[in-house]
Amino acid sequence: MYHPRLYGSFYEMGHKYGKLLYKKANFSIPEITTEKSNFGLKAYQELKNFYPEAIEEIEGFAAGINDKPEKLGAFLLSIPVLENTGQCSVFAYQGDNGVIVGRNYDMLFEFKKFTESSLIAPTGKYAYISQSDVFIGRSDGINEKGLSIAMAFVNGKNYVPGISFHFIIKKVLENCASTQEAIQLITTAKVASSNNFLVADKEGTLAIIESAPQKSHVIYPKKGTNYLYITNQFTSNTMKNYDAGGVAWSKSLVRYQSLAHKLAVTKNLDLAQAKAILSDKCVCLNLRKEKFGTIWSVVAKLNNLEIERAEAKPTLTNYKPETRLAWWLKRRAR
Repeated sequence: MYHPRLYGSFYEMGHKYGKLLYKKANFSIPEITTEKSNFGLKAYQELKNFYPEAIEEIEGFAAGINDKPEKLGAFLLSIPVLENTGQCSVFAYQGDNGVIVGRNYDMLFEFKKFTESSLIAPTGKYAYISQSDVFIGRSDGINEKGLSIAMAFVNGKNYVPGISFHFIIKKVLENCASTQEAIQLITTAKVASSNNFLVADKEGTLAIIESAPQKSHVIYPKKGTNYLYITNQFTSNTMKNYDAGGVAWSKSLVRYQSLAHKLAVTKNLDLAQAKAILSDKCVCLNLRKEKFGTIWSVVAKLNNLEIERAEAKPTLTNYKPETRLAWWLKRRAR
């Protein structure tokens, strides 16, 4: 797993990382089909309106690898569509120990070599720690305001040239300080594909946004409960018609039911218990035949920005503390 530290203007961050990958790994943009390229180019135009700062970062990265930003943008905006993506498990819990979040990212094992955990601190935006398997755009993260967001793929019935989840999450982390702000951003975006987003803030506001190109729906904890969880299906009656299913192979329902049971019987969840939940064989994927499973795992306490990460199949003992965000905030305060 790569561990870049990126700060400065959006163009500077992109150029620094692109130049580094070009020099160290001879990076070039992977080839994609004409269909995906056409889709990605249309989505790239949507991104210009949704988050022009991200376009600046793409332009900087493209300059760093000596290529065209439109080609890079088309690749990035086509990644989450026209093929399956991560099959993930996420939860958030508000209790006596504060707000605890946990996430397993499940993907093809071969993607381990592309994974990265980044400290990102754009000028004029919130700093954050986030994970991804693509160099621009995020799959989950926690920002300096104690806001957490993570996604889980849903096999939707429709795709449109719009904003991919990578850039939805990126913009949330860089601009939102609360769950309500994140909800407003996600539900008004022109999304490209279907996903579940689980958002939590340090004040204890938890929400699931079931998001599809057709519409979105927000779910809060039921009365008397203090937790939420997602895997890879829509659960509300409002959104079920937009879910094509086909995710039984990844044990999505088994993982969902396991999270439901474990969270229901857990009192005063702490980080150790969060690790145990994510490491459980009913939640942590290890599909050897499909060469697919959990390739990183994150737990965090949002109230004090205590973050730990396992950079492989999680166990109770292979998480390591993440200290770069604290380092950056101290540096910035000098």
